Amino acid sequence: MATDVAGCAAPMLEPLVTGTIGPVGGRSMLQFDDVRSVARAPLLRFSVMSELSTPPQHRWTLRAKLLGALVALVLIGAVVESTQPRASGQSTTTSSPSVTTSSLPQSSTTTVTTNPAHTTPSKTLNQRSRGCGLAASTPGILVTKVAIGHCSVLEIGDSLGTDLGWGLARELASTATVKLHLMDKSSTGLAATWFYNWPRQVKSMLAHFRPNLLVVCLGGNDEQGIRFDGRSYDFNTPQWRSHYAALIKQIDTLATRDGSYVLWVGLPIMAPTTYRAGVVALNSLYQSVAHRVPGVTYLSSWKLFSTARGQYRESAPVNHANAVLRSPDGIHFSTIGGDVFASFVANEIASIYHVIIHLDLPAYITQ
Repeated sequence: MATDVAGCAAPMLEPLVTGTIGPVGGRSMLQFDDVRSVARAPLLRFSVMSELSTPPQHRWTLRAKLLGALVALVLIGAVVESTQPRASGQSTTTSSPSVTTSSLPQSSTTTVTTNPAHTTPSKTLNQRSRGCGLAASTPGILVTKVAIGHCSVLEIGDSLGTDLGWGLARELASTATVKLHLMDKSSTGLAATWFYNWPRQVKSMLAHFRPNLLVVCLGGNDEQGIRFDGRSYDFNTPQWRSHYAALIKQIDTLATRDGSYVLWVGLPIMAPTTYRAGVVALNSLYQSVAHRVPGVTYLSSWKLFSTARGQYRESAPVNHANAVLRSPDGIHFSTIGGDVFASFVANEIASIYHVIIHLDLPAYITQ
């Protein structure tokens, strides 16, 4: 499996050619002084020196030669510019052979469209016609389980999504036919569009990666007010819930209309009780919107990290050995906890989309 992680590409370096044109010893001469690299478009800089003492009978010959040299410079500049690679949307390989760093064009606009315009018809969600084995259940149709095939999986989220994403990368490392794109961004969410506009970013990511499946895990930073239409609304008020649900639906609709399934992974139980109540409210919105958009599945992770009595579980036996599942803040995951999270999600992907997935480091809570 190859894995993409969010990052930044280095600026492209393009050549700067400098030269001088002038009469030397009664002859016109073109001399290139230097070829350097700068992070700007190619610039051809030259100076034309005239020789006042040139005899009149030689001036027309000199002018013709100078004109020819100028034409040559223009042609050279056009060739140099046309051969430069473009930086936008490129992937560059890092020191690790299985990990690439990807960059996407960033937009400075953070306007939220609650009803996204989509004039093009929806693409089919039949991933098996695209060489990927993912196929959700369809009423009245028997779906057989097959090998996962060549699939592109885009995983997005906040720091909790990062925990899940790196866990999936470890579990699917040997599945060569799966291309996993990890595009999480810490400290983000749907509420603060002024900081990071997820719907706008998702639109660019879908165009860049063309995923068969979009996995979403975010919301940990969204227990805050939302501002839209020139007004601010407190967390979990009716206006807040309505606008937040519209943002969720925007992401779901963008992905499914682009031909991708969406698996929205609910937030896990949290240790801080007040914070936990807010997470319950957020999960209810993820679930309700998923039920209204075809091609979207909501996956609850609440019980996975809860005790039999429904309380927060910090540690548990994992593969019959005691392990700490969560970080000291009672929100994030330990490495083993991330593996448990990822094993659970990967197995649910196999079940929901009728594919066979082999995990490299399966981690299960055992009693």
